Amino acid sequence: MTRITDGEQSWWHKVAGEMSDDEVNDARAYWEARGETWMEAEWLRRHGLPEDYGLPQD
Repeated sequence: MTRITDGEQSWWHKVAGEMSDDEVNDARAYWEARGETWMEAEWLRRHGLPEDYGLPQD
């Protein structure tokens, strides 16, 4: 995998609320490829789904 360096991606220095939908999609794909899912809730929210969508219910 190619390592992303500071400033290489438009979303790199932004918090989720500052990102466009395309930037959220790119960030989610990048972190998902690294095995991390912390952008998942924001991605779900942007697509009209609850942030806990797909999680097991107690």
